[in-house]
Amino acid sequence: MFLFRMLLLLLAGLVGAGEPPIHPGANGVDDKIDLVMPGARPETDDSYLCAAFKVSEMTGFNDTVYITGFLPNANANKAHHMLLYTCQNPVDDSGKIYNCLHHGLCKGGSSIMFAWAKNAPPTTLPKDVAFTIDPAEKAYLVLQVHYAHPLADEDHTGLSLTYELEQPKYQAGILLMMQGGLRIPGNTPTVNANMNCALPATVPLHFFSFRTHAHSLGAVISGYAYNEEKNEYRQIAKGSPQWPQAFYPMSSVQTIKPNEYIAARCTYNSTGRDRDTYIGATAADEMCNLYMMFFTEPGKSPDFLICGNEMSGSLGKSITRGLPHDSEVPPPKNPNWEKAAKDSNVDTGINEINYSKLFEEELENSGSNKKGGVEDNVLVVANFNFTMPGATPENDDDYLCTSVKMKDLDPVNKLWILKFSALTTGNRAHHMILSKCKQPLKKEGEIYDCRHHQTCLDQSKIMFAWAKHAQPTELPYGAGFAVDPEDYLVLQVHYAKALSEADYSGLTLEFTSTVPKYTAGIFLLGRSNLHIPADTETTHGDANCKVEAKSPLHIFAYRAHAHSYGSVITGYRYNSAANEWKLLAKGNPRWPQAFYQTEEEIVNPGEILAARCSYNTTGHHQSVKIGFTGGDEMCNLYLMYYSYSKDDDFKICFDEEKLGLAANLPEGNDVPLPPNPELEHKAHGETEQSHDDQGQPSAPVTSPSLPGPGSTPTADNLSQNLMNGAKKLMPEMSYSVVLAAAISVPLTILIACCLAVRKCRKRGKGTMSDGKKKNWNLGDILGRSKDGFQPVNTEERDGLVGDDSDSEVEEFSVPALHA
Repeated sequence: MFLFRMLLLLLAGLVGAGEPPIHPGANGVDDKIDLVMPGARPETDDSYLCAAFKVSEMTGFNDTVYITGFLPNANANKAHHMLLYTCQNPVDDSGKIYNCLHHGLCKGGSSIMFAWAKNAPPTTLPKDVAFTIDPAEKAYLVLQVHYAHPLADEDHTGLSLTYELEQPKYQAGILLMMQGGLRIPGNTPTVNANMNCALPATVPLHFFSFRTHAHSLGAVISGYAYNEEKNEYRQIAKGSPQWPQAFYPMSSVQTIKPNEYIAARCTYNSTGRDRDTYIGATAADEMCNLYMMFFTEPGKSPDFLICGNEMSGSLGKSITRGLPHDSEVPPPKNPNWEKAAKDSNVDTGINEINYSKLFEEELENSGSNKKGGVEDNVLVVANFNFTMPGATPENDDDYLCTSVKMKDLDPVNKLWILKFSALTTGNRAHHMILSKCKQPLKKEGEIYDCRHHQTCLDQSKIMFAWAKHAQPTELPYGAGFAVDPEDYLVLQVHYAKALSEADYSGLTLEFTSTVPKYTAGIFLLGRSNLHIPADTETTHGDANCKVEAKSPLHIFAYRAHAHSYGSVITGYRYNSAANEWKLLAKGNPRWPQAFYQTEEEIVNPGEILAARCSYNTTGHHQSVKIGFTGGDEMCNLYLMYYSYSKDDDFKICFDEEKLGLAANLPEGNDVPLPPNPELEHKAHGETEQSHDDQGQPSAPVTSPSLPGPGSTPTADNLSQNLMNGAKKLMPEMSYSVVLAAAISVPLTILIACCLAVRKCRKRGKGTMSDGKKKNWNLGDILGRSKDGFQPVNTEERDGLVGDDSDSEVEEFSVPALHA
């Protein structure tokens, strides 16, 4: 009988020898990993104790497991809160308890997977969503428990994890928003801690639950997704940290894209506390944490992301200023939940948090929509010279205009202007303005008077202005002034004096057909009327208005314009809700009237822009007024910006929309800037000699001379062909002008044909390389206004009062911006 039984066992063993082992959790059946503190006994207040658990020992195998749920076995009377981490090398061995407040959890990096506090119920992830634990990359789970007070008996607080072995469709992750430093004054009803950042992922993340965490002063924690292009805040989370600190379902799945931002606010109420409180690790301190669970396709994003504090610079402050007013309003009181946070015996009616019903349909339709392939980073550019076609002003203070249709440059594509440079070597043109419109006053290529007559029959939009020997202007990378094929470019030149010779003043424009991320624009503030009395040290002209725009405006440069009595022009942003002023611009209108770079500041829709022009007529015995001649005055502040909105490319604000606001301008608004002889000399066309290292004058920097209208250069076959093309495009031009254009064309065609492909264009820098090319037609290279590759002679008047007057619409430029 014994031999018979042994034979049966041997046969059974042989039959099963070829079968694979059956793991728990196989075939979609959940199994559990039980993590239990092995008899922790905290001896002091605010003890942070940890225990590490090797994943392969807990499961019995080395396969990857997918966590689908969290079942806490904890009581808030003992455990203040607990966190679950994953890491590769814990500080101590498995099964041992160690202090992890000051000594860390792991040797190296760690990631948060779950958090629990205040008697929160179990959590089950939705179908097809799970956290991934690969023992080869995350060998250990570390359970950290914060004990607020010492315990007389050993504690066995624990957390059980349900898991599967089959990989789900989506990978779960945690995004933690946190504030690292804050002072909360005592007896203060409202104190805010703010956090924001760009979504730290390259693919869309789909958020479905959130958990707030603060201590006893926390009143409410709110979270938002922010879309700058639409200037839209979407609330994605709002909860009281005095409730059980569970992962609560969001109202719907919230998809946040890589070009959007996330923001959060913790609000505290310290009424009744007579001391200051700071962010810290003890129960007597405070915390500001917002945890948000998300899912995405496996491998597309890390499963633990952090967004800490407020972004540096103006963008972070702008997002905070724009947070909805109800962000600091606590949710309605829920006494039952607040009791349950302190007593696990209180029944809230919620035994489990399950997200399956939240978005069964959402899961079917969502996922990462990011397009695959290599992104197109090449930038195709070409230059175009837009000049006056031989203008001869007959009177002082003549304003002459000419136009060119964009369709002649490119009949199909929309173009963007990236850079402006004046074609000037002398002192003929007092200033130049570049505008765009649909209906210029005269035909393309004609010269017409545009001082007393408008430049266009429809609304024109300023794009650039130049005066007082200002330097070239290149826009920030990713921004450009948009021009449609149906647009006309209109060049206005103010001639201070009559000329006996034809003038070819103009601008070199750098175009691209590559769509930039942002659209550039001009915000013009000014006074339409003002009486400036004689012999008066300070007279103010003020303007302000509310910003009406679809998206925030990123102000990055400014230009101040007044005539001879202008001493200083200042510009401010005003936020009425916070009663906050921010200086945006302060310029001396007697310096070269360029666009000077400023630290980028963001103006949100609904905020107020204000400008003040200050004048000094000491020693002058005649009053002046705002006007357009050299003897009049002007008050204009141009703010150059970029934004997501394609419609907000030109804004005008004249005079005071909000009367009385100017009385509250910050002190120092009318104090002139310190003298700068170099800039003042440059504004009058004077150049100071530079010196070498030994203090000796160095050789002056000279520019290549440009051919005059009477020059007759020898043209090669290519130039001759281009000259013939220019004759067809410009039949009304004289032969000598065509020759002048043709000899200058090789300089432009070198850029246009090579197409100046630059992968990462930076201000003033770039490299030439082969890349994507665009077929630019002859109109791209020899547009009608290219005929005059002539020096811009800008001859200023000697001894004339206010020899920098401007046009009705005013000028602007975005040059090489200097401080």
